[in-house]
Amino acid sequence: MIRSKFVKTCYFSDKHYNKNLLETIRGVTLNNESSLRVASMNQTHSDTVLKIKNEGNYQSDGILTTEKNLALVVKTADCMPVLIRDLNSIAAVHIGWRGLTNNIFHKTLELLQETELQVSIGPHARSCCYEVKEDVAVLLPDLIETKDKKMYLNQAKSIENFCNENKIKIDVSDICTICDDNFFSFRENNTQERQISFIWK
Repeated sequence: MIRSKFVKTCYFSDKHYNKNLLETIRGVTLNNESSLRVASMNQTHSDTVLKIKNEGNYQSDGILTTEKNLALVVKTADCMPVLIRDLNSIAAVHIGWRGLTNNIFHKTLELLQETELQVSIGPHARSCCYEVKEDVAVLLPDLIETKDKKMYLNQAKSIENFCNENKIKIDVSDICTICDDNFFSFRENNTQERQISFIWK
């Protein structure tokens, strides 16, 4: 498990995690009093972000809560797992190139307070390997890097720039899921397996 550099109770798995990780999370006992509950998503590359209070599986690509002991889970295999904390809330967001075009990150921030915001982006397909064609490049021209006449997408660039410009603390993993064999990559081999990232308060 990879822990965020500065966002507490925020973790990213690799492909070697226990297959029963969600059940393991549910079994975590806090302060000898209560166990974590788990909320996850049926992700479809939408711009839907939901405020939630209970565990379950939600039809969205972003969930946020003010509830304690409720772990928010995002599953990825090249897209970005984005975990966010403010003074009173936490959020988990699934963002790929479609999520970048529909501004789901900013739609999530609109539902959060702007006090003590912290953002952590886990392992994802990085510009060293994430080759795209013209159909994607034309939608996100500012995020494209050209090497040897091929185009590569820097997924985290716009979020990282926004956070730096607005003095929001941000931590971006330098791990690429395509070229690091410790991670599942859909672009590499069409796997149906996913990394699990989660945060709680």
